[in-house]
Amino acid sequence: MNDLRSASPEVKRFLAGALLNSLGGGLTLPVLVIYLNQVRGISLVGASLILSWMAVTGLVYAPIIGHLVDKFGPRRIMLFAILIEATATLLWIFVTDVKSAIMVGALASLGHSAIWPPQTTMMARMVNEKFRPKFFGLQFMMLNLGLGLGGIFSSVIVNVDDPASFTRLYVIDAFTFLIFFAFILSLRGVGGPIAKTQDEIENDGGYRQIVSDHKFMRLTLAKLFMIIFGYASLEAGLPALLTLFGDLSVKALGPIWAVNTGVIVLGQLFVINRLEGRSRIRLLSLVSLIWAASWLMIGFSISLPPTATFILTAIGIGVFAVGEMIWSSIGPTLTNQLAPENLRGRYNSVDGLVWVFASAAGPAISGFMLQFEFVAAWIGLIVLGQIFAAVLTMRLKKVLSPVQDGTSITSEK
Repeated sequence: MNDLRSASPEVKRFLAGALLNSLGGGLTLPVLVIYLNQVRGISLVGASLILSWMAVTGLVYAPIIGHLVDKFGPRRIMLFAILIEATATLLWIFVTDVKSAIMVGALASLGHSAIWPPQTTMMARMVNEKFRPKFFGLQFMMLNLGLGLGGIFSSVIVNVDDPASFTRLYVIDAFTFLIFFAFILSLRGVGGPIAKTQDEIENDGGYRQIVSDHKFMRLTLAKLFMIIFGYASLEAGLPALLTLFGDLSVKALGPIWAVNTGVIVLGQLFVINRLEGRSRIRLLSLVSLIWAASWLMIGFSISLPPTATFILTAIGIGVFAVGEMIWSSIGPTLTNQLAPENLRGRYNSVDGLVWVFASAAGPAISGFMLQFEFVAAWIGLIVLGQIFAAVLTMRLKKVLSPVQDGTSITSEK
């Protein structure tokens, strides 16, 4: 907390804006499929395919966004993306069929794809290397706090028998994007284009240079396995697992997710203050093992009576949150430690591509295996995927320098 108090006014404004923006996101993210299905009459399959469509379009947008960030600076691209997100959020109100949902979904995907790479790049440039992991961790805490509070408010406001209640949610969410726009607009002198040397201009290999960075590509592969068999499987498969095979009601899901959010909000500061000087590679490997243990607990829980299933799953989700708190600080820090300044936007866009691809692959694997009731095999695949990610990560320990690994800090920038 002392680090936050001593942070620059720009950092504090950034975090405040991120909190307000995630509050709006928490209002609408949990109810989009419900809104499309139960209010607009789109089939459940159609509504789910809209989400997949948004993920696919994100694969197209992300590389372009990374190039634009490096060319024009993250702040300008981020402001543009926020306005797109605000517009798309408001346009969900006017969706009436699959065709209009596809159009709005494509616009929303553009805004979402265009926010994360410049945001991460801007954060990396706003602070020195020593504070960077804490800044990423604090932003993650604000994100979860906002999403959690937004989800609570959404459950109070929304009513499937009253379409106007959904309209209010989307209007409020669009308004929070405009507030976030004002916060980022106030950060003058931050996130502009950087001056490039003649050598950087002449030898800018773009994405070819990134692909040839074997350290980063090996890290990216490890992250891909971690997210597919971590976040993506959790978000896509856990509700089906617990309701179809664990005999829990849909209403039990809210309190379980609340445990995840609560652990992050209450524990993030404690965790990030204890990461400094520790090997980032070892910490990232530890995240994989924590997530594997979490999934083992969740998998075992469905063999128990419903009450015990609920309790053990809640504990498992809490354990998963511990891994998230470490990941949020270490994952983006390693990417930005490896990224040269003139390619930082594109490195972060590749990180974004990992999330987009995993968000498509995770639900596909989960849906297939749960559809055919391969529950034990699914849990086993997830655990093995995390163990494999831990092995891939630990093999990087030999090729990263102490500075890159976080065990030695360079002079402040």
